[in-house]
Amino acid sequence: MRDVRSQAHNASPTPGARSRGWQRRAALTTTAARPEELRRMPCSEDAVRQNRPDGHDDGTRPDTSPEKLRSFVLCKYDEARRRGDIADWTDHSDIGACFDGRILTAEEYQRTEDRYIAAADILARAAGASHFALRNVFLHSPPPAWLGEVYEGRIVDKNSALRMLRGHMSGDTPAAWFESEKMCVMMGFDFYMHVRIPERALASLDDIEEMGLFVLGDQEQDDEDEEAHVSRHADDEFWTEVAEELAVRSSAQRQVARALVVERWAGGQLGRRLWLVAADDLPSVAASVKRQALISAFVDLEIHTTSRDEVAHAVEDARRAHSDDDGPDVVIFPPAGDKELPTVTVEWDDPLPDERELPPGQELGVFPWPAEDAVCLEAVVPGDDGRVTARWVASSTS
Repeated sequence: MRDVRSQAHNASPTPGARSRGWQRRAALTTTAARPEELRRMPCSEDAVRQNRPDGHDDGTRPDTSPEKLRSFVLCKYDEARRRGDIADWTDHSDIGACFDGRILTAEEYQRTEDRYIAAADILARAAGASHFALRNVFLHSPPPAWLGEVYEGRIVDKNSALRMLRGHMSGDTPAAWFESEKMCVMMGFDFYMHVRIPERALASLDDIEEMGLFVLGDQEQDDEDEEAHVSRHADDEFWTEVAEELAVRSSAQRQVARALVVERWAGGQLGRRLWLVAADDLPSVAASVKRQALISAFVDLEIHTTSRDEVAHAVEDARRAHSDDDGPDVVIFPPAGDKELPTVTVEWDDPLPDERELPPGQELGVFPWPAEDAVCLEAVVPGDDGRVTARWVASSTS
């Protein structure tokens, strides 16, 4: 069992928001699908097909009416369990284990999961939220087939969002923040659900407490300065500029220069591709990248080649040459391979890979992952209609 206390004391997903007491509004009758109905809900068509990243085929957009949203956290823990005085289960994997003298059964777990999904459905109905954009998606394992393509900025309807939330609780679907202008929801660690809802949905919190969940805090969102997001489109002008930068570097080096192009459509190792390309190869890369992906082109990359036997020393040298105390992640790849790199990334605190984990080939290339302040050209691949629904922070390539 993980300690749930830190989650209770740091429950708000809104950094810097002011904490304040909250008052309930008059009772509001809301209608929600029963939990067993939600489990049977078929995934909507936009989750099964390779849906348009900028909305559904019928032109549906995420809700865009600007409203002031207030942040709450829903959880299954009473005060004693939030303090850690009483042990409680925190994960699907705890089924069959004993907590406070009771065995967690699959049936009890399912009832708890149902309450969370019903609560999210109640709030979405009260808020009038019908579609959500996926934000902060992390892909550490392949998504299930029913979900289709997963990427930052993809638009899903409410039923698909609820199914993803349920899957995340049991570890079957990727973690994501579901965002619209009318409501936001995310399943955090240890069964703490973060929500942002408008004034008209506040009365529904009474219904949720009657279901057996606890409502923590009320923090009104401040108007905060957001991090800078990449607004440039990865269009012909962008790729031409990358080619021109490579031409300048090739002239200075008196040899063909190559750029590291990082294509990022989600967080995690399965949410990116790396390309090591010369200027002549850029058109094929531009034709291959995914819609709504962040493209980061590094043209000042320092690559070192080494023998397979000496790769461990090359990795250590790359770490020592970096200015950060922790050292950078280091990428190992076969220089003679395809332009799309079959890489092995050694994180700064990980042990070196063994022989079986290395890419093929007797000669290997090694380079440190570009630092956060490394010079790069960045843009986002628009959707089919020319719009960008993804929201990428500049230089978010790690």
